[in-house]
Amino acid sequence: MSATLHALPVPPPVKPVGAVAAALRILRCIGRHAESVRLSDIVREEGLNPSTTLNILRTLEHEGLVGFDVRSKRYALADGLADLVAPVLGRRDAGRRAGQAMTAAAQELGATIGMWKRVGDEVELVRVGESSDAMRIAFTVGRRLPMFLGAMGRLVAARGDWSEMQLQQGFAAVPWARAPNYGDWRRQVEESRACDTGVDRGNVTAGILGVAVPVERDGPLVHILAAALFDAGQHPDLVAVAERLRSVAAAAAN
Repeated sequence: MSATLHALPVPPPVKPVGAVAAALRILRCIGRHAESVRLSDIVREEGLNPSTTLNILRTLEHEGLVGFDVRSKRYALADGLADLVAPVLGRRDAGRRAGQAMTAAAQELGATIGMWKRVGDEVELVRVGESSDAMRIAFTVGRRLPMFLGAMGRLVAARGDWSEMQLQQGFAAVPWARAPNYGDWRRQVEESRACDTGVDRGNVTAGILGVAVPVERDGPLVHILAAALFDAGQHPDLVAVAERLRSVAAAAAN
């Protein structure tokens, strides 16, 4: 028995738009210099056509991305570029603040705290905060898990508009270490709905307590903060852990 293999079509490489590519080269060229530069400097360094370069520079000046000094005939980057990248820098700063808040909370709680993002029917770990304890729970950024797993799963189930069949199928797909009774799990989901907090006591990993809170207080649940703590000896205060996670979630949401 033989089979015929058909090669998948390879998409053609993207052809850059000449004017856009030239504009980026011009901006990078100006940015490399501590001082403003002349048209001739840009043309020489980048090997561009003088007329094309001049027209692009005039357009960039009109858009506020480049400044032109009439007396010296020199060009420099303008504040419009800062306005253009401000949203990206803002998101990066917010992520940095969230990471710092997660690490501080992890240190206080003796926990490992992960920020997870809903991706289809899974959750993906996008950021981690760890304590400095010698014995700690390790998370790996990029790891994906079934969306109904553990404390996070109870929260996802509580915040979603799921049919009973979807909940049953999702519950069955979870690799439980110690599977709860489905009826008990459904009651825990309703408790999560009431307090906006998911809790798992050793169902995913024996001896590990999981506590999860949403980053988005309203609307679709996209990001989840989940803490994993050793649940031995003196049991952690669930209310205190949840409230500490909410303070981190507030920092992540801003």
